[in-house]
Parts: sequence; structure tokens; C-alpha cells
Amino acid sequence: MPDLEELRRAVFPTAAGGAPARGATALRDVVWVRVLKARVPAFDALDRGDLAILPETALRSLAAGGLEPGAIVDALDRAGAAGALLVGEGDADPIAAATLRRATELKLPAWRLAGPDPAQVERSVIGYLVNARAELERRAADLEDRLAALALEGRDLAAHAALIATFLGRAVAIEGAEGQAVAVHAPAGVPSAAADAAGYLANRRHVALRTPLPGPAAEASGALVVLGAPPATELERLAGDRVAALLALELARDQAGRRPTEARRRADALPGDGPPWVVLMARQLIAGTETTLDERERLRERVARLAPARRLRLRGDAGSLELRVVVAAGAADPLGLTAASRVAETAGRPVAASRPFHRPEDRPLAEEEARATLEAAANLPLDAAGALVVRADRLPSYRLLGSLHNLPDGVRHARALLTPILVGRPEVQAERLSTLRAVLERPGLAEAAAALGIHRNTLAYRVARIEALGGWRLDDPELRFVLALAARLVQTAQEEG
Repeated sequence: MPDLEELRRAVFPTAAGGAPARGATALRDVVWVRVLKARVPAFDALDRGDLAILPETALRSLAAGGLEPGAIVDALDRAGAAGALLVGEGDADPIAAATLRRATELKLPAWRLAGPDPAQVERSVIGYLVNARAELERRAADLEDRLAALALEGRDLAAHAALIATFLGRAVAIEGAEGQAVAVHAPAGVPSAAADAAGYLANRRHVALRTPLPGPAAEASGALVVLGAPPATELERLAGDRVAALLALELARDQAGRRPTEARRRADALPGDGPPWVVLMARQLIAGTETTLDERERLRERVARLAPARRLRLRGDAGSLELRVVVAAGAADPLGLTAASRVAETAGRPVAASRPFHRPEDRPLAEEEARATLEAAANLPLDAAGALVVRADRLPSYRLLGSLHNLPDGVRHARALLTPILVGRPEVQAERLSTLRAVLERPGLAEAAAALGIHRNTLAYRVARIEALGGWRLDDPELRFVLALAARLVQTAQEEG
């Protein structure tokens, strides 16, 4: 029987999360699979070694009926379950997040998979447990069918690479006959993918698998390359062999379509005023926000008018997940941040800016860098007011701040520090926390008052009250950092419920 990590890499490699403990805990053998029902008892049976699939719709129904998510995780742990897999749409809601936190506390391996139908995941797990080879062949065939559909739509090799990378849950590249990188994609939700892609583009290292693409006279026309340090899985080998012929045809068609005409060069060119260039990225399709195709087209037109074509070019189309913009970064705006602010203001949503790049072939990596930055920033309790720009050169800080609420005992210590101001009505406490953060996270009172939308005198009164309650001086450098950190932790915990 397979262990949990083997099953994960074969059936749900794109799931986020993982085993919080190493060794035997992370390598539990999987005997069977059970699906949570939206009723009590929630499981028809639950035995040692079962993988529990938890549809988030069922979790919400049970929570509405009074059954806490933590109690479900406790039952899994007591039964000796191999692990848990949450399945839902979009981003994790507070109930899903609470379930994953409880699993982490109990050192129960747990993941979250966004998108597929839970019944489909159950069938795949059962198929792998009963006949692993047949299930892997089925999944490889499914990837081939989906790539064929892309080919019929006339999509480029970048779209093919994106589909393969998302399917496998790791970075991939498509190489030409001379070994040049034609398309590279690093899934945003995979922590190591961007680094794997960067290492590959820099020195062709960290190649887990290279599958030749068939060409004339038995010579390879190129290759599909799976990137990263972990060894290739059997699914990756089967999938590579299965799609090699189709990718070879698409590669040949792509190369044949590269006509050295001025019109084609203009269509494919980056903004003429570069290098350097900067990729700007914002969400174009936002969960819970309904926009029509025409509305998205009008937004793209407004963004395109922000600068001449020689300085700004749009990529993708109105159906793309992200709004992608490439701008020429001149001496007046070397990091592209002024342009990013204008795009953010026009679009009314956060914008991520990549680091400047100088070679056209580095554009795909800059897009992945901007995408990873946007994903990391989405986990932060950011200001809702005004345009917001996040920078790829600060990506580690966003990831660090976004994970602070997971620090052991972090929230408990933060509440203890802030106890003097966490008194009175809930709305008063919330106001004090917002005020504290605004003051500590901005250079001056004027900026803090503007962010809060209040008069500076009102802010000065609030600050005086906070200092009196806490016995603090907010200009004390030793206190500023820890108070800002504590306020962020407590406010985030309250927002998550």
C-alpha cells in the first residue's frame, strides 16, 4: 500500500499544506479513503490508515449545525487516520483555515485542494489504491486530452507549459531543438517553483526529468523538462511520454509561425523604450466579484491608455486570470513603481511589480515573480483604502508577515502584551487596534490619519488614550516593533474568527 506522500504526489500534487511532522508521521500508509458527509455521524466508517476527504461545503453545513471543525479533526486523530484533504472552491474560508490549524496542532498531515469535485478526487484515490498504474495512465491521458483542447484553441506553448506545470504541481520548461527555453512556467501555489525556474534559466540546474520530443529522422525536436530537486514521479514520467508527440507538433507549429515580418515583430515585442522592463500584475478575475467580459475589456483599454505603446504593453486577454502589463522602466521610474501605482489606481486593486529585467527571454520568470508576490500579499491584512503596490524584491517580507499568525503561542503572547487596550466594547477595541497599526506602520501622524480617514487632532487624542492605557510611549523604538507585530497578530486572529 502507498504511503501518504506517494499518494499525494500521484493524485493531488497541487494541494497546499503538508505534513507538519517528519519521519513516520509524514509517511503514514494509506489503507482506504473516506468522505465527510454533511450530517452526523459525519463518516459512515473511519478506520486506521484512512485518508479523509473533507468537502468544505460539508464542513460549513456541520459547523452551522454546531459541530466544530476541530472536533472532526480530533476524531480523525483518535481513529489513526493517515491524513486529511480539504477540497473546496477559491480561497480557504475561516472554517477551512481553522480545520487546517487544528490538524497542524495535532501533527495530522493535512492539505487543501482548490477546484475539483470531491467525488472526482475520491475516485482518483480509490483508483490509485486499487491499481496505481492504471490510475496514473488515466491521469496522463486526461492531461493529453486537455493539451489537445488547448491546441485546437490555437493557444501558444506558454499556455501548454502552464497547464502541465499546474497539473504536475511543479515548474516545467519546454525546450527547442537547440536546448533553448521556449516556455517556462512555475505554479504560483508551489513554494519552490519560482526558485526552480530561476535556477534553470540561470544555469540549467535542478532538472528532475527531461523527456525528448520526437522529431524527424529519430532526432529530438526539443524536450519537456520537469524542474526541481525532488526526483521525478512515475506520473511525471508517464505524462511526459504521453504528451511528447503532441508537444512536438505544437513546437513545430510555433516555430513555423515565427515569420520575420515587421508586423509579427511588433506584435511580440516588449515596450520599445526598454530595457529594463518591469512586469506588473493584478487580479483580473476575482472570486466573489462578478464582471462581464465587456467590463474587463474596458478596464484593459483604460490601462492601455496610461502610457504610449512604446512604454506599456498588455499581455493575455480579458479571459486571463491576471491583468498582466509590461512597462519600460526609465530613469524617472527605475523600478516601475510609479507606473504600478497608476495601474493600481485605474484597476482599483493591488498590483505586484517584478524586479527589472533586461533580456526578453527573462519575461516569463518576471511574470512568475510578480504572480508569487501577488499571492503572498493576498495573505496579508492590507489596507483597503487607496492604490496598493507590492514589490517582488520584498517578497520574503510578505511571506514572513503572512505566516506570523502560525507562530506557536504568537497570538497568546500578543494578546497578553495588548491586554491594557483590549478593554471595553468590541468596536472600541477594534478602533484602538486599527489606530495602533496605522501609527506604527507609517512614517508620521499625517499619513496615519489619512489612512484612517480621520482628522489629525482626532488621531492625536486616540494615541494619547492608548499610551495612557498601556503605559507606553509609541515613539519608543524598542516598543514600536513588538507592538506593531502584536497588533497585526491579534487583528488577523480576530478577522479569521
